[in-house]
Amino acid sequence: MKNSSFQKLLIASNIVLLFFLMYIIVNGFSKDDKSAHFTEIDAERINIIGENGRPVLVLTNKKHIPGPSMDGKNYPPDIIDGRKYFAGLLFFSEAGDEVGGLIYSGIKKDSTSYSQVVHLSFDQWKQNQVIGLDYNDNGKNRYSGLRVWDRPVNIPMSIQLNQLETMVANKKDSHKVDSIRKLLVDAQNRGENGVERLFIGSKDEVAQIQLKDKKGVVKARLYIDNTTNAAKLEFYGEKGEVINSFPK
Repeated sequence: MKNSSFQKLLIASNIVLLFFLMYIIVNGFSKDDKSAHFTEIDAERINIIGENGRPVLVLTNKKHIPGPSMDGKNYPPDIIDGRKYFAGLLFFSEAGDEVGGLIYSGIKKDSTSYSQVVHLSFDQWKQNQVIGLDYNDNGKNRYSGLRVWDRPVNIPMSIQLNQLETMVANKKDSHKVDSIRKLLVDAQNRGENGVERLFIGSKDEVAQIQLKDKKGVVKARLYIDNTTNAAKLEFYGEKGEVINSFPK
């Protein structure tokens, strides 16, 4: 009698287990064979993951925007001044480097002033941006256009990122901060961070093209004179003085 009850219990357990396995198999295959469909999604951040498990694209609000990344290392957002104010779309390579993105921010400061920035950029290998489309407006000055930079090929941006990270981590140590800031300024003066070489767009309602030398100094500018509505080409010396122009 006891054996009969045990056998019935065993059979019942096997039936339940069989149905459970069938449920898992059927639902598992159905999810693999058919993508989920959503009419509308509310999210604060969406990560598109690559084959190595790292993000290759991130869509985020400003609260969850990631910091820069290089060589697979993620840095805190606050090492880049103002980054925490931006939402947008960030691009990452399979190597774990941030390689560009579309970011934007609009802040009303008071009844008469504001700050609006929209920025689309693409980065050089192991370096910072080399192509950018910008709109920058603070209510008093504004520009919009295409910018092109030259960056060094033998100095990775990770050097600068590591210094910025150390400076933020030691922000209460004024001596340490000043020491690192000097290193950053010296590197900039040596051209290790690269320079802007070209601008095509409008600055404060003046349509223009600027060509800059390897120090980032404007050497030639083609623009429309708003007074005469005529085109003018100017060439500049080392101190920014006009050395030639056409028409005279």
